[in-house]
Amino acid sequence: MEAKQAIIVSIAFIFLLVFAFNAVHAVGYGHSKVTLTQYSVNISQGSSADIGFTIALFNGSYWGTSLAESPLNSYITFTPSVSDQDPTYSGTLAINVAKGTPIGTYKFNISATGDDPSVSSVQLTVNVLNSTNSTAPSVTPPVVSTSKPTNYFDYVGSIFLVVIIVLLGLGLLMKRKFVKAANYTMLGSIILSLAAAAYLLAYDSLLRISGALHYDILIVFFILTIILAYLVYGNKKMHRNALLILGSLSALFVLAMFLDAILGLPLTQVSGSLSYGFNYLFGFGAPSTYSSYNISFAFSLLLLSVTATSILSLFSYFFEVKKK
Repeated sequence: MEAKQAIIVSIAFIFLLVFAFNAVHAVGYGHSKVTLTQYSVNISQGSSADIGFTIALFNGSYWGTSLAESPLNSYITFTPSVSDQDPTYSGTLAINVAKGTPIGTYKFNISATGDDPSVSSVQLTVNVLNSTNSTAPSVTPPVVSTSKPTNYFDYVGSIFLVVIIVLLGLGLLMKRKFVKAANYTMLGSIILSLAAAAYLLAYDSLLRISGALHYDILIVFFILTIILAYLVYGNKKMHRNALLILGSLSALFVLAMFLDAILGLPLTQVSGSLSYGFNYLFGFGAPSTYSSYNISFAFSLLLLSVTATSILSLFSYFFEVKKK
């Protein structure tokens, strides 16, 4: 028993230490937004043109940020007049087209990188003209996209259903044999949920700034999960009660995540559109979702692992009751 308690305390200490380090490291970071004076420019071979840009602080605290372009092109290069500044700031972006550049249309993603990365990139189109028909560089006004942002909830939702069906199916088929395996599997799901929660608490500055209540709830969930895990695995007297509380808490947390997505939370301060809840949680970095791949992966992992924890703990609790 003392060995088990030492393991649980060690795991809790490691997670708390990692979280504390990441939280300190992430303080002061935010997100920015890039805008251009135009989003399309015509340039002849061997010529150049300048367009204006602004990197504005979107949320959080300002820090060092630079302008970046992708994909890299050996014929077309970009030179910003200012870089590695604290947003908000403006400058000009020099676009240089080499003489041997093939005639055609080139598209580039312009974004802010550094400590205040942009929530999404903007697209710049460079039309390279024949140098024999050289004309002064011309620009076109920006085109506002009305396309609906993409999210990958269908895939996450499918995995969510598979997890529920598999765990319930194994529980009903194996019964008593499943309980012992459930304890080990549940420990793994708890560790995964704590890891995902710790990552979000440390690195999701958009949640911390625009969804402070949800951020605080995630902190409470993180701490309670550690305490309940200790009681489940390290305290015989509280074991069964802790199973019931852990299972119920996990089920409520899963329900809350779905309600957040349906109601457009936690980004109601960013957008009034209800669809942005799903886009943010499961956008995986898609344009206009205010998400990144890492953040959406952490949210998805949190959803799936907490679901598994809920099923396994409640199944163990009710089976133990029936066995008595």
